[in-house]
Amino acid sequence: MPIVYLPTDRTESVPRFAIVGNYPDQAASRFVKHVALLQSDEQLRFGAADVRVWHMGPPLVVGERSSAAAGGGSTCIAHLIGAVDLDRFDIEGIVTWLADVEKENRPSGIRGFIQQYTIDPPVCWHTAEDGTRLYRRFNCVGFVLDCYRSIDINLVDDTSKDNLPEVSLETIESAYGRSVTTETIRGRMGISGEGPWRIVLAGYVFHSLSRANSEIRDSPHIPKSDGERDFPIAQIPSDKSA
Repeated sequence: MPIVYLPTDRTESVPRFAIVGNYPDQAASRFVKHVALLQSDEQLRFGAADVRVWHMGPPLVVGERSSAAAGGGSTCIAHLIGAVDLDRFDIEGIVTWLADVEKENRPSGIRGFIQQYTIDPPVCWHTAEDGTRLYRRFNCVGFVLDCYRSIDINLVDDTSKDNLPEVSLETIESAYGRSVTTETIRGRMGISGEGPWRIVLAGYVFHSLSRANSEIRDSPHIPKSDGERDFPIAQIPSDKSA
């Protein structure tokens, strides 16, 4: 299924577990800042607010317990969506994966929410001193990628750093905020040094989804340049419709 630019003048039917993306506040920007999973079937339009999603904010919210720990519901703004045609086995697989992630014993509170987060790698296990796996750390992209990989759909190939374009500190700040300007903070998130870095960006997910369903299922997307941080790279129509 191709990417759908949510229209401004009407709603679009969007299926459960579709991938929701949003842009920064700047109207002219097409930098994809965030990705999330739609909780249920919805009727959405461009800029819809308070859209119910499962995502890594932080904190991670994937069910009732983590939602309560986060202080309530989990929502985001929707500007674009992309969806793979999922059958009932895919849906059941995602439901099971979310339930498994929900069972993990994550730290709570502001500091705990930060400890749940990672930039590179986009998903990794936090372990006890004896090596016991305690909980998965994610960024928003890693959360979506890991979820779809649980049903054998690999959206973006990050198995080798050579598959990922180099990105600058400016791009890192656009994605994660100015707090990552501090080298100490970047180091805690897995991107130490002065860069450039090879990391997975949210825009890459939507370029992956902008392919035929068979291609999405058969092979992961390999980003061609850091320009794929934007979706689309070219200017979209003024009414933001496909």
